[in-house]
Amino acid sequence: MNQTSRVVLFQEKFQTWEDALKSFVLFRKAQGYSSRTIKDYRYHVALLFRECPQAWSPQDANKTRMAVLSYLDQDGIAPATFNIRRKYLKAFFSWLVDEGAYTRNPLEGIRTRKAEPRIVQHSAEILTKLLKLPDKSTYCGRRDYALLCLSIDTAIRPGEALSLTLDDVDLDEMTALVRASVSKTRKSRTLPFSLETAKALKAMISARPQEWDTKLLFTNHEGDRLTVSGWRQRLQRHYAPKLGLKRLSPYDLRHDAALHFLRNGMNPFALQAIMGHTNLETTKHYIALVEADIREAHETASPVKRLLYRDKIPVIVLTIY
Repeated sequence: MNQTSRVVLFQEKFQTWEDALKSFVLFRKAQGYSSRTIKDYRYHVALLFRECPQAWSPQDANKTRMAVLSYLDQDGIAPATFNIRRKYLKAFFSWLVDEGAYTRNPLEGIRTRKAEPRIVQHSAEILTKLLKLPDKSTYCGRRDYALLCLSIDTAIRPGEALSLTLDDVDLDEMTALVRASVSKTRKSRTLPFSLETAKALKAMISARPQEWDTKLLFTNHEGDRLTVSGWRQRLQRHYAPKLGLKRLSPYDLRHDAALHFLRNGMNPFALQAIMGHTNLETTKHYIALVEADIREAHETASPVKRLLYRDKIPVIVLTIY
């Protein structure tokens, strides 16, 4: 069967890109992809065809390629956004090639762009103040405090934390199980947490109304799922202003946890395992920031610098009573 015949058969199966996307989503679900990933596929594929309708051209692969390249090369697009779009669209078009719609993937040869990671760090003083802000006389306050403690104590991803169930947490062993089905890397991992976090979780659970019929560990004020966007809004509107911050997000807490783990002496390989990084390269971004702390401290306290320029450096006299 030649390529023209294959395209005709393909068009008989899928009249529109919506038909193709629907079939692709069913295929990915059968492969066991998470609901979050499926949602991202729907979003990014639909966004392409809505902004560039000409990209749906099974009979003209060159037209599709030019449309896709134009879509990806929009002015001002951040490298991280470019890479995300490329990832989902490449997977979709690879499936179209397998289905016989195209002879080649229109994203073939398009490489990822180098994106500098955005790592937020807050001082110990800011985090200490944050942990004191929730009103523990209310359920939402206890929930916020418990979620803050768990986030900073384990560096868990926001989506993973909000997918935890009551059965995933062992308050006696002080561990939380991130199941493979909710893990970003599709691999399960067990996260230890402190006694303080265990107490916060126990207090939150005891404050839940008995009529709530849910297995979710963290819920909103009505006992329904607390979403990442809902938690983000809660942090941004309720806590950021009180801390004098313009921005405070759930992922900021993960960054803070990683940096404080390293500053408190954690082994980088242990941090990699806790954060669920597939390789050490991602973890090294945090290591680099901590090394910058060491460089700054060395500049301030260099023994050689102080010995050579001792006459120009003010002497600090300590009086011991």
